[in-house]
Amino acid sequence: MWWTCRRRILCLLPLVLLFLTASVSAEVCKGSKVLRTELTKYDAYALLSQDTQQLAIRIHMPFGQPACPHLLGEFEYMLCFDPVNRVPLWAAYRLRAEDVISARRLDAFRSDPRLSDEENPSCADYVSTGYARGHLVPRDDMNRSAAAQANTFFLSNMAPQIGAFNGGIWSRLERLIREYAVSYGEVFVFTGSILEDPSLRLPSGRVAIPTRFYKIVLRRSETGSPSALAVVLPHQPFQPPTDAHVHGGRAADAYLSAHLASIATVERMTGLHLFSDFDSEPLKRSVAAELWPRN
Repeated sequence: MWWTCRRRILCLLPLVLLFLTASVSAEVCKGSKVLRTELTKYDAYALLSQDTQQLAIRIHMPFGQPACPHLLGEFEYMLCFDPVNRVPLWAAYRLRAEDVISARRLDAFRSDPRLSDEENPSCADYVSTGYARGHLVPRDDMNRSAAAQANTFFLSNMAPQIGAFNGGIWSRLERLIREYAVSYGEVFVFTGSILEDPSLRLPSGRVAIPTRFYKIVLRRSETGSPSALAVVLPHQPFQPPTDAHVHGGRAADAYLSAHLASIATVERMTGLHLFSDFDSEPLKRSVAAELWPRN
Protein backbone atom coordinates (compact mmCIF):
# COMPACT_ATOMS: atom_id res chain seq x y z
CA MET A 1 0.00 0.00 0.00
CA TRP A 2 2.81 2.39 0.95
CA TRP A 3 4.65 1.52 -2.27
CA THR A 4 1.55 2.24 -4.38
CA CYS A 5 0.99 5.61 -2.70
CA ARG A 6 4.64 6.53 -3.09
CA ARG A 7 4.53 5.58 -6.73
CA ARG A 8 1.49 7.79 -7.34
CA ILE A 9 3.24 10.75 -5.74
CA LEU A 10 6.25 10.23 -7.98
CA CYS A 11 3.99 10.00 -11.03
CA LEU A 12 2.28 13.28 -10.14
CA LEU A 13 5.47 15.17 -9.26
CA PRO A 14 6.34 16.18 -12.87
CA LEU A 15 2.85 17.63 -13.30
CA VAL A 16 3.11 19.58 -10.05
CA LEU A 17 6.51 20.98 -11.05
CA LEU A 18 5.23 21.87 -14.52
CA PHE A 19 2.22 23.64 -13.04
CA LEU A 20 4.29 25.65 -10.54
CA THR A 21 6.80 26.66 -13.20
CA ALA A 22 4.15 27.62 -15.75
CA SER A 23 2.06 29.56 -13.24
CA VAL A 24 4.91 32.00 -12.57
CA SER A 25 5.15 33.06 -16.22
CA ALA A 26 1.51 32.58 -17.30
CA GLU A 27 0.18 35.51 -19.30
CA VAL A 28 -3.47 36.55 -18.98
CA CYS A 29 -4.68 38.82 -21.77
CA LYS A 30 -6.29 42.17 -21.12
CA GLY A 31 -10.06 41.93 -20.83
CA SER A 32 -10.20 38.57 -19.07
CA LYS A 33 -13.45 38.22 -17.13
CA VAL A 34 -12.09 35.53 -14.80
CA LEU A 35 -9.86 36.26 -11.81
CA ARG A 36 -6.29 35.02 -12.05
CA THR A 37 -6.77 32.94 -8.90
CA GLU A 38 -9.62 31.07 -10.61
CA LEU A 39 -7.64 30.68 -13.81
CA THR A 40 -4.81 29.09 -11.85
CA LYS A 41 -7.26 26.44 -10.64
CA TYR A 42 -8.56 25.88 -14.16
CA ASP A 43 -5.01 25.59 -15.52
CA ALA A 44 -4.48 22.63 -13.21
CA TYR A 45 -7.30 20.73 -14.94
CA ALA A 46 -5.27 20.75 -18.14
CA LEU A 47 -2.30 18.97 -16.55
CA LEU A 48 -3.32 15.35 -17.02
CA SER A 49 -1.59 12.23 -15.80
CA GLN A 50 -0.58 9.78 -18.51
CA ASP A 51 -3.42 7.42 -17.59
CA THR A 52 -6.01 10.20 -17.68
CA GLN A 53 -4.75 11.43 -21.04
CA GLN A 54 -5.03 7.92 -22.48
CA LEU A 55 -8.61 7.74 -21.22
CA ALA A 56 -9.40 11.09 -22.85
CA ILE A 57 -7.91 9.87 -26.13
CA ARG A 58 -10.15 6.80 -26.06
CA ILE A 59 -13.21 8.96 -25.35
CA HIS A 60 -12.60 11.67 -27.94
CA MET A 61 -10.77 9.77 -30.71
CA PRO A 62 -12.34 6.30 -30.85
CA PHE A 63 -11.66 6.08 -34.61
CA GLY A 64 -7.90 6.60 -34.32
CA GLN A 65 -5.33 9.26 -33.47
CA PRO A 66 -3.40 11.03 -36.25
CA ALA A 67 0.20 12.13 -35.94
CA CYS A 68 0.91 15.27 -33.93
CA PRO A 69 4.08 17.27 -33.15
CA HIS A 70 2.78 18.32 -29.71
CA LEU A 71 -0.37 16.71 -28.28
CA LEU A 72 -2.04 18.75 -25.53
CA GLY A 73 -4.43 16.64 -23.50
CA GLU A 74 -7.59 17.97 -21.91
CA PHE A 75 -10.12 15.65 -20.35
CA GLU A 76 -12.79 17.45 -22.41
CA TYR A 77 -10.90 17.52 -25.73
CA MET A 78 -7.60 16.69 -27.40
CA LEU A 79 -5.59 19.39 -29.17
CA CYS A 80 -2.64 19.09 -31.54
CA PHE A 81 -0.43 22.18 -31.38
CA ASP A 82 2.24 23.33 -33.83
CA PRO A 83 4.97 24.97 -31.68
CA VAL A 84 6.77 26.35 -34.75
CA ASN A 85 3.78 28.13 -36.29
CA ARG A 86 2.07 28.61 -32.89
CA VAL A 87 -1.38 27.54 -34.04
CA PRO A 88 -3.50 24.48 -33.32
CA LEU A 89 -3.33 21.98 -36.18
CA TRP A 90 -6.35 19.97 -35.11
CA ALA A 91 -8.68 19.28 -32.22
CA ALA A 92 -10.90 16.29 -31.48
CA TYR A 93 -13.74 15.84 -29.03
CA ARG A 94 -16.95 13.98 -28.38
CA LEU A 95 -20.04 16.19 -28.18
CA ARG A 96 -23.16 14.72 -26.59
CA ALA A 97 -26.68 16.14 -26.56
CA GLU A 98 -26.42 16.80 -22.82
CA ASP A 99 -23.25 18.85 -23.38
CA VAL A 100 -25.12 21.42 -25.47
CA ILE A 101 -26.20 23.91 -22.85
CA SER A 102 -26.18 27.69 -22.52
CA ALA A 103 -23.82 29.55 -20.20
CA ARG A 104 -22.58 33.09 -19.88
CA ARG A 105 -19.41 33.71 -21.87
CA LEU A 106 -16.47 34.61 -19.64
CA ASP A 107 -13.45 35.53 -21.76
CA ALA A 108 -10.26 34.10 -20.33
CA PHE A 109 -7.66 34.39 -23.09
CA ARG A 110 -4.27 33.34 -21.72
CA SER A 111 -1.10 31.40 -22.38
CA ASP A 112 -1.07 27.63 -22.02
CA PRO A 113 0.67 26.25 -18.89
CA ARG A 114 1.74 23.17 -20.85
CA LEU A 115 3.87 25.21 -23.26
CA SER A 116 7.06 27.21 -22.81
CA ASP A 117 7.14 30.98 -23.31
CA GLU A 118 8.83 30.45 -26.67
CA GLU A 119 6.19 27.96 -27.85
CA ASN A 120 3.20 29.95 -26.59
CA PRO A 121 1.51 32.60 -28.70
CA SER A 122 1.36 35.85 -26.75
CA CYS A 123 -1.50 38.26 -26.15
CA ALA A 124 0.44 40.92 -28.07
CA ASP A 125 0.62 38.73 -31.19
CA TYR A 126 -3.06 39.47 -31.90
CA VAL A 127 -3.33 43.09 -30.74
CA SER A 128 -4.28 45.60 -33.49
CA THR A 129 -3.90 42.99 -36.24
CA GLY A 130 -7.50 42.95 -37.44
CA TYR A 131 -7.64 39.21 -36.81
CA ALA A 132 -9.85 37.52 -34.24
CA ARG A 133 -8.57 34.84 -31.90
CA GLY A 134 -10.56 32.01 -33.47
CA HIS A 135 -11.37 28.97 -31.32
CA LEU A 136 -10.76 25.55 -32.81
CA VAL A 137 -12.71 24.04 -29.90
CA PRO A 138 -15.69 26.40 -29.53
CA ARG A 139 -16.47 27.87 -26.16
CA ASP A 140 -20.16 27.03 -26.65
CA ASP A 141 -19.32 23.32 -26.98
CA MET A 142 -17.68 23.35 -23.55
CA ASN A 143 -20.29 25.05 -21.36
CA ARG A 144 -20.55 21.91 -19.23
CA SER A 145 -18.31 23.45 -16.55
CA ALA A 146 -16.52 26.70 -15.77
CA ALA A 147 -13.13 25.01 -16.13
CA ALA A 148 -14.00 23.40 -19.47
CA GLN A 149 -15.19 26.73 -20.87
CA ALA A 150 -12.24 28.70 -19.50
CA ASN A 151 -9.74 26.24 -20.96
CA THR A 152 -11.02 26.80 -24.50
CA PHE A 153 -9.49 30.28 -24.11
CA PHE A 154 -5.91 29.00 -24.01
CA LEU A 155 -4.05 30.74 -26.82
CA SER A 156 -2.97 27.26 -27.95
CA ASN A 157 -6.61 26.75 -29.03
CA MET A 158 -6.59 29.96 -31.12
CA ALA A 159 -5.85 30.52 -34.78
CA PRO A 160 -5.99 33.93 -36.48
CA GLN A 161 -9.36 34.34 -38.20
CA ILE A 162 -10.79 37.20 -40.23
CA GLY A 163 -13.54 38.76 -38.14
CA ALA A 164 -16.31 38.27 -40.72
CA PHE A 165 -15.28 34.62 -41.08
CA ASN A 166 -15.09 34.00 -37.34
CA GLY A 167 -18.43 35.65 -36.57
CA GLY A 168 -20.03 34.56 -39.83
CA ILE A 169 -19.84 31.18 -41.54
CA TRP A 170 -17.49 29.61 -38.95
CA SER A 171 -19.94 30.50 -36.19
CA ARG A 172 -22.78 29.04 -38.25
CA LEU A 173 -20.88 25.77 -38.77
CA GLU A 174 -20.19 25.53 -35.04
CA ARG A 175 -23.87 26.04 -34.30
CA LEU A 176 -24.84 23.43 -36.90
CA ILE A 177 -22.65 20.82 -35.23
CA ARG A 178 -24.30 21.48 -31.87
CA GLU A 179 -27.64 20.91 -33.58
CA TYR A 180 -26.31 17.57 -34.86
CA ALA A 181 -25.27 16.57 -31.34
CA VAL A 182 -28.79 17.27 -30.10
CA SER A 183 -30.45 15.51 -33.05
CA TYR A 184 -28.29 12.38 -33.03
CA GLY A 185 -27.44 12.17 -29.34
CA GLU A 186 -23.68 12.11 -29.88
CA VAL A 187 -21.19 13.18 -32.54
CA PHE A 188 -17.40 13.18 -32.76
CA VAL A 189 -15.91 16.45 -34.00
CA PHE A 190 -12.52 16.77 -35.69
CA THR A 191 -11.58 20.31 -36.67
CA GLY A 192 -8.40 21.87 -37.92
CA SER A 193 -6.28 24.51 -39.63
CA ILE A 194 -4.68 24.18 -43.05
CA LEU A 195 -1.40 26.06 -43.52
CA GLU A 196 -0.64 26.38 -47.23
CA ASP A 197 1.48 29.56 -47.18
CA PRO A 198 4.17 29.56 -44.44
CA SER A 199 4.94 33.22 -45.11
CA LEU A 200 1.40 34.28 -44.18
CA ARG A 201 1.73 35.43 -40.56
CA LEU A 202 0.55 38.00 -38.07
CA PRO A 203 2.69 41.16 -37.98
CA SER A 204 4.78 39.82 -35.08
CA GLY A 205 5.97 37.03 -37.41
CA ARG A 206 5.34 34.44 -34.69
CA VAL A 207 1.87 33.14 -35.54
CA ALA A 208 0.90 31.61 -38.89
CA ILE A 209 -2.42 32.45 -40.56
CA PRO A 210 -4.28 29.41 -41.95
CA THR A 211 -5.56 29.63 -45.51
CA ARG A 212 -8.40 27.17 -44.84
CA PHE A 213 -10.26 25.62 -41.93
CA TYR A 214 -12.17 22.36 -41.84
CA LYS A 215 -14.51 20.33 -39.70
CA ILE A 216 -15.28 16.62 -39.92
CA VAL A 217 -18.25 15.24 -37.98
CA LEU A 218 -18.67 11.52 -37.34
CA ARG A 219 -21.65 9.69 -35.95
CA ARG A 220 -22.50 6.05 -35.52
CA SER A 221 -25.57 4.58 -37.18
CA GLU A 222 -27.89 2.17 -35.38
CA THR A 223 -25.73 -0.69 -36.67
CA GLY A 224 -22.58 0.94 -35.27
CA SER A 225 -21.03 1.86 -38.63
CA PRO A 226 -19.80 5.47 -38.90
CA SER A 227 -21.16 8.21 -41.12
CA ALA A 228 -19.04 11.25 -41.91
CA LEU A 229 -19.61 14.84 -42.99
CA ALA A 230 -16.63 17.02 -43.93
CA VAL A 231 -16.56 20.74 -44.72
CA VAL A 232 -13.47 22.64 -45.91
CA LEU A 233 -13.85 26.42 -45.86
CA PRO A 234 -11.57 28.99 -47.49
CA HIS A 235 -10.42 31.51 -44.92
CA GLN A 236 -12.22 34.49 -46.37
CA PRO A 237 -15.11 36.67 -45.25
CA PHE A 238 -18.59 35.24 -45.63
CA GLN A 239 -21.19 36.95 -43.50
CA PRO A 240 -24.65 35.41 -43.96
CA PRO A 241 -27.47 37.95 -44.37
CA THR A 242 -28.26 39.53 -41.02
CA ASP A 243 -31.99 39.42 -41.62
CA ALA A 244 -32.03 35.65 -42.17
CA HIS A 245 -32.95 33.11 -39.52
CA VAL A 246 -30.21 31.77 -37.21
CA HIS A 247 -26.94 33.16 -38.52
CA GLY A 248 -28.02 33.19 -42.11
CA GLY A 249 -30.23 30.10 -42.33
CA ARG A 250 -30.61 28.93 -45.94
CA ALA A 251 -27.92 31.25 -47.31
CA ALA A 252 -25.33 29.95 -44.86
CA ASP A 253 -26.35 26.33 -45.33
CA ALA A 254 -26.09 26.73 -49.11
CA TYR A 255 -22.55 28.08 -48.68
CA LEU A 256 -21.61 25.16 -46.41
CA SER A 257 -23.14 22.65 -48.83
CA ALA A 258 -21.02 24.11 -51.63
CA HIS A 259 -17.92 23.36 -49.55
CA LEU A 260 -18.66 19.77 -48.59
CA ALA A 261 -15.56 17.63 -49.10
CA SER A 262 -14.22 14.15 -48.52
CA ILE A 263 -12.02 13.00 -45.66
CA ALA A 264 -9.48 12.02 -48.32
CA THR A 265 -9.35 15.64 -49.48
CA VAL A 266 -8.62 16.80 -45.94
CA GLU A 267 -5.90 14.14 -45.66
CA ARG A 268 -4.32 15.36 -48.88
CA MET A 269 -4.38 19.00 -47.79
CA THR A 270 -3.00 18.33 -44.30
CA GLY A 271 -0.79 15.27 -44.78
CA LEU A 272 -2.62 13.56 -41.92
CA HIS A 273 -3.77 9.95 -41.82
CA LEU A 274 -7.21 10.28 -40.25
CA PHE A 275 -9.44 7.74 -38.50
CA SER A 276 -7.04 4.84 -39.01
CA ASP A 277 -9.04 2.52 -36.73
CA PHE A 278 -11.80 2.17 -39.30
CA ASP A 279 -9.80 3.27 -42.35
CA SER A 280 -12.69 2.70 -44.76
CA GLU A 281 -11.65 3.89 -48.21
CA PRO A 282 -15.23 4.24 -49.52
CA LEU A 283 -16.16 6.36 -46.50
CA LYS A 284 -13.02 8.47 -46.78
CA ARG A 285 -13.47 9.14 -50.49
CA SER A 286 -17.18 9.88 -50.43
CA VAL A 287 -18.59 13.41 -50.27
CA ALA A 288 -21.91 13.89 -48.52
CA ALA A 289 -24.66 14.80 -50.96
CA GLU A 290 -26.03 17.38 -48.56
CA LEU A 291 -25.85 18.59 -44.97
CA TRP A 292 -27.32 16.16 -42.48
CA PRO A 293 -30.94 16.72 -41.46
CA ARG A 294 -31.51 17.88 -37.87
CA ASN A 295 -34.45 18.51 -35.64
